[in-house]
Amino acid sequence: MSEESFKKGTKILYQREVQKRAWFIIKGSAREFKEDQNNHPQEQTTWFWFDGDLIYTVPGFFSQDPVLSSVELLEDSQLVYLKIEDYVHLKNGTALLFDKIRDHYESLRQQYYISKSHLSGKEKYLQLFKVHPELFNYAKQKDIAYFLGLSPNSLSRLRRTIDRE
Repeated sequence: MSEESFKKGTKILYQREVQKRAWFIIKGSAREFKEDQNNHPQEQTTWFWFDGDLIYTVPGFFSQDPVLSSVELLEDSQLVYLKIEDYVHLKNGTALLFDKIRDHYESLRQQYYISKSHLSGKEKYLQLFKVHPELFNYAKQKDIAYFLGLSPNSLSRLRRTIDRE
């Protein structure tokens, strides 16, 4: 494992490449996004990672299939990375640990998708703000809006309404 520092805005993974590293965030944050090149270039944020999180995509690092999304750092960040070769070497002795890590993040993603379809925009916003208030200081409003399943204008109106309450 090795440590690296990156500047805000650095893309550490690009759509359609094979993910050769998984990163653990010591300090910083990142977003996963997809680019729709069919009709017009538009980024759609699908996930956020924060201090202490493991950055990997599905498909991606564990399957070694080309990734369907890109990863960009939202602030200057310190990351520790594990190369796929090191993972393969460690896998035999630590398979249970890696399975638990993957299960944890898959559970978080499932909870996100369930809440995205069952909660109101206000409930989703308040839930995200409660858990990650710092996100609103460095992520773009359009990225947060897409992540919540809202338009940027709807998110802006919602924030004004909540601020008045």
